[in-house]
Amino acid sequence: MATGATLDRADAWADLLAALANCLREPDEALVESVQNGELREVLADATGSLDVRSEAGIDPPAASSLGELTEDYLGLFQAARTPYAPLAESPYKPWYDDRTGLMGGPPAEDMARRYEAIDADVPEGYPPDHVALLLEYGTVLLDAGETGAFADHVDAHLDWIPALALATEGAAADAPFHRWAVHLLDDVTRDLRPRLGLAPVEGDVARTMVGRVSDATAPADGN
Repeated sequence: MATGATLDRADAWADLLAALANCLREPDEALVESVQNGELREVLADATGSLDVRSEAGIDPPAASSLGELTEDYLGLFQAARTPYAPLAESPYKPWYDDRTGLMGGPPAEDMARRYEAIDADVPEGYPPDHVALLLEYGTVLLDAGETGAFADHVDAHLDWIPALALATEGAAADAPFHRWAVHLLDDVTRDLRPRLGLAPVEGDVARTMVGRVSDATAPADGN
């Protein structure tokens, strides 16, 4: 456990993770409006600027012309409306019980369900407990409570699969420019966050092994 972990500007990190969680929830009109009126970019600029987070993905979100378009892209990229795809829940990427792999509702989901119950929080209808948006929001709860050590443990245990999500997104069939951008920005952010918490990086071969557990998902060839 990272009980001695420290993190400067925890408030800005919480703002950044909350913004990314909103990007990766099921789309709604509020998300479309925040993209179109520049509010999302402003929040990301403030947080990344104060934290000196650098991202190859950048903080300029691709256009979101309508809720229907974003929803179609979300379903195609993340929910197997097109394959290969990139599931947004942790369980498919992680070891399961016995020899089973690539399934929803595994040990990470059960662990997160217990954590939500412990803080009297409900899992939103239609979301698995280990959906990436919920994992990010849980992280903000820990940061807001000043629980930096618990936050570091959460990042290490439940956000270590984000590089695998990024690889699966690269190999997915759906175009989904907004959601691809959001995943790659999240990957950049967590790569920057880990060493600040004293955590080792997630190696590329580990991420590829995670993608390999997911049926109907694929990672690009090495070097792409």
